[in-house]
Amino acid sequence: MSDISEECHCAGWLGGTEYLVPELCRRAVAQQRPQRWGHGEISPQRAEQIVALAEQLGHWAVLDERGVGYVAFAPFPTPPQHRAELATDEPRSGGRRR
Repeated sequence: MSDISEECHCAGWLGGTEYLVPELCRRAVAQQRPQRWGHGEISPQRAEQIVALAEQLGHWAVLDERGVGYVAFAPFPTPPQHRAELATDEPRSGGRRR
C-alpha cells in the first residue's frame, strides 16, 4: 500500500491510504478495471495480488504509531470522511500526508 501511495501521490503514506487502497483494490477486482487514484491507478492484477496477501494474513495493514512498521488493520466499513472521496469512479487526490 505504501508503494501505491508513493506512485499515485508521491507520498510514502498519504493519510487515508489504509482505507482508500483496500476499497480501490476491492473495486478493481470486482469490476476488473483499473481504479484511478491521484495521478496513478491500481490495476485489477495488482489489486488481486494485494487482496490475496491480505487474505493470507487474515487482515490488511496500517503504519504503526512510529511510522516504521505495520500493524493489523480492518479497513471495512470505510469511514464517512473517506467514503466521500470514493463516491465517484475517479477518486480525488484528497487525504493528508503522514
